[in-house]
Parts: sequence; structure tokens; C-alpha cells
Amino acid sequence: MRRLYLDIGSTNIKSMISDGGKCEEVFRTPFPPPVLDENGRFEVDPQSILDAVLPVVGKAGCGEVFISTQMHGYLLADARGEPVTRYISWQDRRAEHSGVRIGISAESGTSMKANLPRAGVAVIASELPEVFARAAEFFTLGSYLAWALTGNNATHITDAAASGYYNVKRHTAENFPLRLPQALYEVRPTGTYRGSLVYAPMGDQQCAVKGAGGNEETLILNLGTAAQMCTVAKGFVSGEFESRPYFGGDTLCTVTGLSGGKRLHSLDGKESAVNELAEEYAAAARRLPPRKKLLITGGAFAYYRSLLKEALEKLAVPYTVNEGADALEGLKLISEEISNG
Repeated sequence: MRRLYLDIGSTNIKSMISDGGKCEEVFRTPFPPPVLDENGRFEVDPQSILDAVLPVVGKAGCGEVFISTQMHGYLLADARGEPVTRYISWQDRRAEHSGVRIGISAESGTSMKANLPRAGVAVIASELPEVFARAAEFFTLGSYLAWALTGNNATHITDAAASGYYNVKRHTAENFPLRLPQALYEVRPTGTYRGSLVYAPMGDQQCAVKGAGGNEETLILNLGTAAQMCTVAKGFVSGEFESRPYFGGDTLCTVTGLSGGKRLHSLDGKESAVNELAEEYAAAARRLPPRKKLLITGGAFAYYRSLLKEALEKLAVPYTVNEGADALEGLKLISEEISNG
């Protein structure tokens, strides 16, 4: 089976095709730049995203398409699916600037933070009531791509839960005046695009952890544009972390807001950087279920290798680095598991 793997990252959009066990990366392009990046707003033209993605899927000629996507981004659309807002990225902090706070249950798989879509939508409803009045559909980036490809506003729970509108323990959605994406708890198709079977888009963090070989014995430090420390736990687990949904009904216990590529750039060369990072990562590890090993993954490691190695050496946890693993590798493993039953 010829398969397309597509990762919609915050920095790059990447794709890989597997055909008879052989894989090759066939496409890589920067994620479209923001149209608006000021006063806590970070908005991207949604059509520019579709213009980058749809031709790749259409030309690949694959029987199956698997997608991972950056989370915590969203857009609102009318009843025909036409956007009434731009794509509002996870880098948007309008809720913080507007002072909006939303009560979030631990069972939602996320928490109240500056980039929580549910809080951002509350700001739009308050500050732009004429825009909110035109809206009928809420899309995550994953479900927007699924809708553009298949006509179905659906996505995997690993992507959907980041919006703040779902209870991942009970498999329910919040009451909300707009139509929410159908959240799928299994990796299955949402429809077809030009003969290709399109599977529900999945969260890029979960796919990256899957690709890196993360498990219940290991802490994973995922270093992308943003960074998280996490570990896999059986079933639903809550604590001093986000109980993000993982595959097979498991939890990806996650501490967010750590120093990824954006902050590492500002820290590099700073005298106190090593100690700051070591303290930050140690504090995150204390909030998670105890593990004896640490696995480092994500593209930012290659750019800040020296700085990160010094910081990691200060932790009392043995670590390994898996630079080659990414969300594309996770998608490949997931597709193979499905194929093997």
C-alpha cells in the first residue's frame, strides 16, 4: 500500500511517502507566515495553509493519507464551512491580553492558558460579536484539513482535546452554540479525497512521542518550536500536568510551556542559560509520574545541542537522544499497526 504521511508543524510542513516498505521525504516547505502578529494576536490566512497542503495530497497518488498537526489552533466558519476568522495559531495569546479565564476540568486533557482555543473563542464572542454571530462551525486545524479534504468536520481526540471542549475520560463534548468537530477515539478514516482514504488528523506531540519510542518507562522531552516534557500512562491519569489523550485510551501526562526553539534562541549564549534550563526541566520531571530514563526528541536539539547537553548533564537522570524520530515516523508506525490489525 502506498501511503502519504503529512506533518503540519509550526515551522515546516513535511511529507513522506512509503511504498512497499521504502520511505522518502518528498516535500518540505515553511508553514505560512502570520498575516497578523501583534498585541497577542497570531493569525494565518487559512487559504494559504490549504494551498500548501491540498496539492501535496492530490499529487501523491496514495491509497491512504495520515496527518499530524500542530495543536491549540482553530478557526470559526459559517454554515457552509467558509471561514469567518483567520486560522488562530497556538502562538496566539489573546485570552491572556484580554484577561479571560475559563474553568477547565482535568478530564478535558488541557488547562486554562493563554493559547487555549476555548478561551480565545470567548474573547472573540465578547470583542467581535458580529463575527461570532456569523459563525456556525468550530474547526481545529486538523478538522479544517479533514473538512477541506473529505467534507467532514472530524479529527482524532489527540487533536480535538487541545481545544478545551471535550471530556476525554467520558468521551463527551461540551455544550456549545457552534458545531464542534466529531472527535474520534480510534485512528480511522474521515472520508476520501480523489480516491485516497484520509485518516483522522492526530496531534503532532502524540505522533512525535510515538515515533520516538516513548513508553511508560521513559520521560520524553519533546523539543520543537515549543517544548513539553511528558510520559505515557495507562488509562486516564490526572495530576500536576495536562492529561492529554494518547493512543489506545492511554494518557500522555504533559508539562507544557518549556523552553523550545523560540526561547532557546534567546537563551543561547546567556551565562545563566544552562542552570535555567536544568532547573526548568528538573521541575517539570517532579510534576510527572516518576521515571528512571529520559528520552530527548525534536528538531530543536540539533540547533542547540551544546547548550542542551550541558543542561541535561545536570539532571540526575540518564538520557538518550533520538534526533531522527519525528511525527512522520509516528504516523508511519500507526499506519503499520492498523495494517497489521
